[in-house]
Amino acid sequence: MNFIPDQQKIEPQTVPYFDDATAEDGWQGQSTGKSIDRLKQEVITSLERLGGTVRTFQRGTFVVGDKRREGFQIHYIIELPDGGIQPGRLDVAALPVREEYRLQRTLASRREKSLKMALYMLREALNGTWFLSKLSPGYAPLMPWMLSGKGDRTVTQLWSESVFVGNLLPSGEEGFIDAEIIDSPVNP
Repeated sequence: MNFIPDQQKIEPQTVPYFDDATAEDGWQGQSTGKSIDRLKQEVITSLERLGGTVRTFQRGTFVVGDKRREGFQIHYIIELPDGGIQPGRLDVAALPVREEYRLQRTLASRREKSLKMALYMLREALNGTWFLSKLSPGYAPLMPWMLSGKGDRTVTQLWSESVFVGNLLPSGEEGFIDAEIIDSPVNP
């Protein structure tokens, strides 16, 4: 006798617009007074605590589903025990910003605030990862974002593109476009 389970459709996770993100829902950094450069330095410090050395921040636009989201690709390296290096990349897409006609006057400032919020939350997440690395023996904090030997894909991207996981994810093209290097190298 064969059993065929019902296939439940998994609802795709939705990302709110920056304009709708609230602290009550867990979002942080909406009103940070720090500059983007200051927040980038704090992210660099957090990544260094985890054993990575940031090479560059690349600013650009992610296309996720039908939304364009500004963000960063953070390229870093990890020194291996044998003296070699392992490259990695962390993709960070800020929350999308509403582009309605009545909000056009404040579009640039809201985009900047959304980028600041993304960096703020990334710093918080990396600091949380540091705590987890101390509490969980054998935890490899930067492993998900290491580049595989098969090109320009991270371990997380390869995992998410596998046949099994691909069935769980919503359809749609995702990618990083309109890249612009805004400072290279980060560390002198």
